[in-house]
Amino acid sequence: MSPIYLFTLCLFLLTAALAFWRGGLWEKAAAVVLGLAWAVTELGSFDYRNAPWAAIAADSAVFLFLLYAALQSGRRWTQAAAGFQFLVLATHYVFATNRALEQWAYVTAYYVWNIALIASLLGGVLWRPRQPTL
Repeated sequence: MSPIYLFTLCLFLLTAALAFWRGGLWEKAAAVVLGLAWAVTELGSFDYRNAPWAAIAADSAVFLFLLYAALQSGRRWTQAAAGFQFLVLATHYVFATNRALEQWAYVTAYYVWNIALIASLLGGVLWRPRQPTL
C-alpha cells in the first residue's frame, strides 16, 4: 500500500468515526455512502492500462448522492463535497478518454480530490452545531 492510500484511508476512517459520533443524519449517510464506494472500488480491478470501471460507477453513485444532499440538506459542506466529487469524475473521464495520461498524474489528482471531499465532510462534522441533550 502506498503512503497516500494509507493517509487517505486513515483520514476517512477518522472522519467516519467522528460523523457517527457527532454528525447529523447527512454526515452519517455520507460516511456510509463513501465507505460503500471505497469497498466497491477495492473489489474492482485496476491494471494501470484500463479505466477502473467499478470505481467510476461507485464514484458516480457518490456524486449523485452528494448532489441530492447539496440540493436538499441546506448544509454548505455538501456543496463543496459534490464539487470535489465532480472533479473526481472529471479525473476518471480524462483517464478513460486519454490512456496516454501518466498514471502518476491520474492517481495523484484522484487522491487530491478525494482528500478534499473527506475534508469537506470533516468540516461539516466539526462545525455542526451541537444538539442540546436532555
